[in-house]
Amino acid sequence: MDTLQENGLPHSPALDIPGRESTAKELGVCGTPLKTKENNGTTGRSSPGNHVTAEFGNQQLYQVPLVNAPAPSTTPLGLPSVMDVEGRVDESRLRMHIFKNGGVSPSERGQVWRFLFGMYPCSSTSLERPLLQEQLNVRYHSMKRKWQQLFPAAVRLRINGTDAELVEAVRYFDVRQDRVQLQAQNQSDEVRERLSFLELQAQVLFERVTFDLEELQEAIRIIDKDVPRTDRNLPYYSGEGLGNLLVLRDILITYAAFHPEVSYAQGMNDLCSRFLEVLDSEVDTYWSFSCYMEKFSKDFRADGLHRKIELEAALLKELDPQLHTHLITDSMESFTFCHSQ
Repeated sequence: MDTLQENGLPHSPALDIPGRESTAKELGVCGTPLKTKENNGTTGRSSPGNHVTAEFGNQQLYQVPLVNAPAPSTTPLGLPSVMDVEGRVDESRLRMHIFKNGGVSPSERGQVWRFLFGMYPCSSTSLERPLLQEQLNVRYHSMKRKWQQLFPAAVRLRINGTDAELVEAVRYFDVRQDRVQLQAQNQSDEVRERLSFLELQAQVLFERVTFDLEELQEAIRIIDKDVPRTDRNLPYYSGEGLGNLLVLRDILITYAAFHPEVSYAQGMNDLCSRFLEVLDSEVDTYWSFSCYMEKFSKDFRADGLHRKIELEAALLKELDPQLHTHLITDSMESFTFCHSQ
């Protein structure tokens, strides 16, 4: 029985993402929710601005804080008639609002994306989401620690020193981690105990997961080439924000490790970068990106690319037959140039 449902909590779609085609899928890596721990009948909360800490053996795992504090899971949506008094979202009204208004304001976008992409179930309340957030947080860090233990040399991005901005990115990232460790020391014993309990369950969940070491090493190699040239013109990746490049790297490697049927393909860095910029949270970006990829990962495989090109050719033939005929006449019928853009 679903352990979230056992505790009266709605099931998060983020936890339903198929993880691996073999072992992890059998385990339900992204499908079996972690059990919750009752604390005298109260629901655990994460205060805005705090950073979750989870224990792994003798080490502590910290959520890397980003430039801005992520939207708290209890923040209400300021959209009319979309969220009820208990925090449940009417998905049809939310989508209708987006369609009618051409989107949502930047201040609302991060919270809206968490619902649209399935990280939060629309049926969850503002009292339930902090606990769901904790479960997603601990699970992500357990997954991340799994590949880091197998590839200790890959924990840090290797740089040759010729890219001054990249050197700064590593420095900012390290300073930020030190800052989080200091903040974590102020956590209450109750929070530490609850997160340690969730971490223990996550360890058991991922114990039997195995990786194809050669494939993952190759994915890491490509990621390390792509991430340094991702959106560095954006303010989010400027100054201290350079450290966000390394956050993006960890997200992509974790995804590749637990989704070997997709692994990593060029272009995923640009897509994931947009999630990170909007959500401003490593953990939330991973789960929202994973939910998106569950529907569109085929577009990053060879057969998926061919399908997209065929659809583009068919669409062009319907909308602009003259241009379509011109391209065919000039031996450009493969339409591969569409993908390169």
